[in-house]
Amino acid sequence: MILLKRTRCARVAIRVALVYFTFAGASQSIQAQTEMRFRLVHDTLIVVSLIADNQGPFDFVLDTGADTTIVDPSLASKLSLPPLSRARQTTIAGVRALTVSSIATLTAGLAHVENLPVLVQDLAALHKMDPRIEGIAGQNFLSHFNYLLDYRKHLIRIELASEIRDAIQGDLLPIEAIEHRMMIASEAQSQDCATLRAKLRLLLDSGSNSLVLLHRASQVLNLPIVESASEVTSGGQVGLQVGRVQLLTVGSAQFHDLAVALPTTEPAERIGDGLLPTALFQSLYVNNREGFIVLNPRTKKN
Repeated sequence: MILLKRTRCARVAIRVALVYFTFAGASQSIQAQTEMRFRLVHDTLIVVSLIADNQGPFDFVLDTGADTTIVDPSLASKLSLPPLSRARQTTIAGVRALTVSSIATLTAGLAHVENLPVLVQDLAALHKMDPRIEGIAGQNFLSHFNYLLDYRKHLIRIELASEIRDAIQGDLLPIEAIEHRMMIASEAQSQDCATLRAKLRLLLDSGSNSLVLLHRASQVLNLPIVESASEVTSGGQVGLQVGRVQLLTVGSAQFHDLAVALPTTEPAERIGDGLLPTALFQSLYVNNREGFIVLNPRTKKN
């Protein structure tokens, strides 16, 4: 689920994915390696064309920060998706009930997942950004594949065997997988105290273009607040503060003087210490089978 917030002075669009669901029983079948072009909406959201139940293509946002795939009611109607049950959606704006359904086959190029549980939710907030978006492909879909996400070429490449891994090099960072969530170890340093550091567990999130830290992490770092704001999101109105992090270290990558979103409301369920946007990197390789990522991988020399 995508919650979009804009902070005026920081000039960053911050998407906070704070919806957590776990579904079991989806099966996958990868027939061949595939490459797909994607477009960026508002320089943040990765949008690709997917085939659902042999219909489409339909535009989906690829969101590693969302546990479960979501479809707009209009798409659920087109696909004649049956209501199967109800589920509680937890966000920083509150809790609400949504319909649970299932897509027989969701296809990305030549790769597909069968019997995929989905939530039916009004995506009106996303439609304001791009009216063509009809769904969000979450981790219960993406976690079936290994893939290379390349922001420079606007390309996602899904791996068949180990051909991508064999062709790249770089630091392998372990993924702590918790109910489809990809948690990555990192370290942050406060702007106003060079000796104040905190080790963090951040949710890898392709739907955000800004670092997000929850209350405990921001307290440990004693982050300076730049601005306070209240923004309307798809889940309701939420409070938001903007701070600065002097240094963020993820593996061998370092980022200096980063804007950070500090939600004033804690989520009902824990996601570690916050969100790590994939947009910080030019490219990344996600290996779900072996449980690691490679940030800004380099091509091996022959």
